[in-house]
Amino acid sequence: MVPSRTRGRTDESKGDAYARLRSMLLGGEVRPGQRLSHRALAKDLGLSRSPVREALLALEAEGIIEHRPQSGVYLRDVSPQELEELYDMRELIEPYAAVKAARMADTAQLARMRRACDDFAALVERKDFARWLDAPENRRRLSDLDSDFHTTILAAAGNRVARRFFENAQVLSLVVSWNFLQADSATLAARAVPTAKQHAAICEAICNRDAKRAARLMLAHVSGMKARVLDTIQRP
Repeated sequence: MVPSRTRGRTDESKGDAYARLRSMLLGGEVRPGQRLSHRALAKDLGLSRSPVREALLALEAEGIIEHRPQSGVYLRDVSPQELEELYDMRELIEPYAAVKAARMADTAQLARMRRACDDFAALVERKDFARWLDAPENRRRLSDLDSDFHTTILAAAGNRVARRFFENAQVLSLVVSWNFLQADSATLAARAVPTAKQHAAICEAICNRDAKRAARLMLAHVSGMKARVLDTIQRP
């Protein structure tokens, strides 16, 4: 029988591997279709291979990664149709979350949402913004702030099921949208300008506890992003 202290350390390492791998995927450090090596990931994360393997199995069960027989484990690639379907679900979930956040968000959540909103806007206002986006790490920074804004609203809504769905969809849609579309920096910069304005309006509505306005603005925001992203990936 495994001593309880040992089991505790094992469970902690499993949870740590899962959380850190998920964070890596959310941060856009792995490209869709990229092979994930257990050995390399364990080395990068400073963990043994066993918890990393179990974390990958959990992410596979969530549909975020896939195992290809005799090939390995990969971050799932997403077809234009699936990306559209993911945005369809976001159009249903996120306006609902905005309503709940307007009614339930606490002071800390409102502050975090506003900080993500303001930091995103500050980047967009850079005079060299398009050139700044040439660097992959800068695209990831913008993606991180976009992610933080939306996940804070989902957390404030208090619905763990909706939040988990969004986080899974986020890996497959937000990361793809901001980091890996075949779009030049000028195109991404142009997309970010309305995003910053829409975030600010949504943030204001939630802070003012205006649930109806928050839902309407969130729906327009997600629908607009869907249209821009699909237009980009469907061009010849």
